[in-house]
Amino acid sequence: MRKPNHNLTLPVGEVSLDKKLGKFYQDFSQALHHFEEKYFGDFDANGLPMSGFGDKAVYNQIYIVQYGLISHDLALDGKDVEINKSRVKKCVNWLLENEEEHLGLSIWRNHFPNPRYGLESGWVSGMYQGQIISLLLRYNQMFGENEENLKKAYSIFQFFDISYEEGGVKRHDINGLLWFEEYPSKEPSFVLNGFIYTVLGLYDLWRVTHDEKVKFTIDSCVKTLKESIHLYDSGYWSVYDQNKKELATRYYHQNIHIPLMEVLHKLTGEEIFDSYHKRWKKQLNSKFNGLWVKIMYRIQPRLRRLFK
Repeated sequence: MRKPNHNLTLPVGEVSLDKKLGKFYQDFSQALHHFEEKYFGDFDANGLPMSGFGDKAVYNQIYIVQYGLISHDLALDGKDVEINKSRVKKCVNWLLENEEEHLGLSIWRNHFPNPRYGLESGWVSGMYQGQIISLLLRYNQMFGENEENLKKAYSIFQFFDISYEEGGVKRHDINGLLWFEEYPSKEPSFVLNGFIYTVLGLYDLWRVTHDEKVKFTIDSCVKTLKESIHLYDSGYWSVYDQNKKELATRYYHQNIHIPLMEVLHKLTGEEIFDSYHKRWKKQLNSKFNGLWVKIMYRIQPRLRRLFK
């Protein structure tokens, strides 16, 4: 496995509320390098990315979905159009073949554990389901409307109404704010980027359907983000979640959190997201912050062990 190129940038892509979805909100195309260099793992015989190598390689739906989104956007840019369209089809075909159900609704389970968040094999991710919506709907517009795929996308949305206690990813925090968990751990984790990518999937569904229930859910999620975004600011850098409260890696701070704030501002018009976009971008370019963050990366794990 080769080391990832942390110098890659994943800037904001197309941000629109039009029914025609176009490219994804964030430009993942440079991350194609990570797949091509097999940072995540091998490719299977059908050309789909996997997690791990050799006999230990497993299918990880988020790699397949994001590979599909990258291929979709490259095709729209006119790059190796037929090859990339073929990759989109392969990714969606894998999803359709591996769909499962929970309480009669469409889901995709992860058939491997996640020790970091204490999740056993079979867990469902809100973020992954949200990005599946984004890919299914773009596939529909690229290859012709398919009512079944639209129904699946809406079924995923209905799954978001199932609580954590019932096997879903929906939670409310102590302030009554709505969350969809990327990692539905026993103790709420509330991962920032995972929640936002889920919301972007809901935006895609609303853009296509203009369903008022979808819009109501989006508005509730935006309220959550407006009232909670301060919890992800350490004062000098962004943090990954509300459970472990670890500083985001430089790659995540630069390529995930900062662009997502810009996307949210463009979608909602809410100035608070623009404020954090500018704040975190300024922190990124501060030499003092860069040095302090490197120090804290080393110190924080020791402090957690000390006060555990």
